[in-house]
Amino acid sequence: MSRIALPSSDWAGSDRAGSDRGSSLRAVPSQLSRLSTFVAGPENRLALPALERLLSGDQLPEAAELFNPLVLLGSTGTGKSHLARGITRHWRTRLGDSEVEYLTAIDFARQLRAAREEGQLDNFRDRLANLQLLVVEDLHRLPHRPFVQRELRDTLDVLIEATATIVVTTQQPPAAMADLETGLRDRLSGGLTVRLQTPGVEARRELLQLKAAERGLQLDDQQLQLLANKTEGPVPQLFRALAEFNLAKTLPVEQPVDSLRPPLKLKQIIAVVARYYSLTQAALRSAARRKSLVYARSVAIHLARTLTNLSYAQIGESLGRRDHTTIMHASRTLEKRLLSDASTQQDIEELKRILTAA
Repeated sequence: MSRIALPSSDWAGSDRAGSDRGSSLRAVPSQLSRLSTFVAGPENRLALPALERLLSGDQLPEAAELFNPLVLLGSTGTGKSHLARGITRHWRTRLGDSEVEYLTAIDFARQLRAAREEGQLDNFRDRLANLQLLVVEDLHRLPHRPFVQRELRDTLDVLIEATATIVVTTQQPPAAMADLETGLRDRLSGGLTVRLQTPGVEARRELLQLKAAERGLQLDDQQLQLLANKTEGPVPQLFRALAEFNLAKTLPVEQPVDSLRPPLKLKQIIAVVARYYSLTQAALRSAARRKSLVYARSVAIHLARTLTNLSYAQIGESLGRRDHTTIMHASRTLEKRLLSDASTQQDIEELKRILTAA
């Protein structure tokens, strides 16, 4: 297994980097957390050349000429943010804060709106135009506002012309995002899109071993393999399984691990749903009936019914004091939609992962 070192004082596992040369795993370190390694199994081998090129050398223009923008595509827990933040920190140590910018798509929209309202639009544009690296996270959450999308398109044009490097993360391929402005969709589709998969069994075992070492946990080979085999899904789910496995060893047999997990609160669900759909919590609780609000509200209701023991009346009280029959109707409408709408199914799956992550 090979690794590309980033400037990090707490990179776990560096002593064993040379001992796995026969492994099919590859690892790209990241500084998102103390576990500063992105482990790539065979399922993510196609992502490695671009990542290695982007994280090597002291100059960015070469990477920009080969692929620009670089789009990291994948569902929650595949490592998009892990890599994006690692790339950001790698280049900040070399270029400085003024040359590197990390923004979520929602942050971009908020900063743009603030700049326009305060008469600072030219300063906002100049700051971005002088970057050597721009990282934009969660493109799929970019507000569907023409001004915002045109501004991002123009920013990309300026940076591409200046051979600056652009990295974008998203859960949906740009070419398939019908709500994107045509020019913005074309710019993003014209670069290199790298699809990241959830880790396979080899990568899961390696991640478990690294995380266990970081936490000072003692697991033998059989235990590691057992956890790797049975825990499919995103990386946070894998680390949660490790924590629960370790905790279970210290509990009486009759005490389930789930009993120690604090129950979800409705205010948590409302906050996460509002953030996910780029809305305010006040809007979700309001009487407004815009289509986007009605849908997001029904998602929050469905999650509250499936992840808590709250009644329709209790949910209605927290969502603008709505009648329990209104809440019941919204819940049943969403359940019907889930049977046939893939987008809704994906939203519910991702939100459940966020809400139940360790």
